[in-house]
Amino acid sequence: MTDSLISADSVPCVEMEVLPGDIPLIEEVLGALDLTCASWANVESRHALVWVFADTAALAEQYRERIATGLVAWADQFQGAVPTPRLTHHHREDWAHSWKRLFPAFRASRRLVLKPSWASWVSGPDDLVLDLDPGMCFGTGYHGTTRACLEFMDDLADQLGPVSFLDAGCGSGILSLAAARLGFQPIAAFDHDPQAVLTAQDNLDRAGQRGITPVVADLADYEPPQRVRVLAANVLATALETHRRRLCAWLDVSHAPAYLILSGIETGQYPRLRDAFAELGCAERARRTLEEWTSGYFEVRHRG
Repeated sequence: MTDSLISADSVPCVEMEVLPGDIPLIEEVLGALDLTCASWANVESRHALVWVFADTAALAEQYRERIATGLVAWADQFQGAVPTPRLTHHHREDWAHSWKRLFPAFRASRRLVLKPSWASWVSGPDDLVLDLDPGMCFGTGYHGTTRACLEFMDDLADQLGPVSFLDAGCGSGILSLAAARLGFQPIAAFDHDPQAVLTAQDNLDRAGQRGITPVVADLADYEPPQRVRVLAANVLATALETHRRRLCAWLDVSHAPAYLILSGIETGQYPRLRDAFAELGCAERARRTLEEWTSGYFEVRHRG
């Protein structure tokens, strides 16, 4: 690097990768050093980037040395590893999009691949690639609860073929989009957040799935257009327990077993929730623990 002023298209900076929960601590460290920063966090993938920008490359190196020294006194307070400050630079037109590296394409299940528009992926013959731009909110598929749902859905699609599906708490519409690609039909979806429903509709329309229309509703008042063979409920454990009878009532068990995917559950809460659903005739068939979350899928048969 040189000691020149920043060029017309390049900004020198110090960059650190941290856990999202450590951003307030980093800001406090930098504040004590009279430095300000910009940051971007992907809570679902548990990664974040922090940048401290400088007017010259030499000044950026001074910042890096000061930050590295300052971090030593705070080392035992980080949730994750103590970040390593490194020198880099960004083109003026690109630096604000550097957060995109936190959203790579990834395999979510045996066949399902989630791919942001800017990422590349070499598809195999059985891959079902879901193009979904993360944006600012409402889920990207990286969270352990969503990934578990996608794995269960992939397995059930193999087992059941094209059966009806309900996405309860649809968020950005990832599960609805995956259900369509896996061959489930018809598909219904709802969420209590109007903005989430708008986001889901945009994502589904962009993917050409115009036959799916998410609606704004709560678990307490939603009424599905029909009973379904597969229901995925990725919502808070307290809501699942409170409305467990309604969820079970939405399952079509008239001619064959139905399947209930429960997610959004902290691992410590899972046994209680499993037992509460078992009392209603829901038999656990598999569970998956990712990070601090445990999800399960249950078989439900007609009880004469």
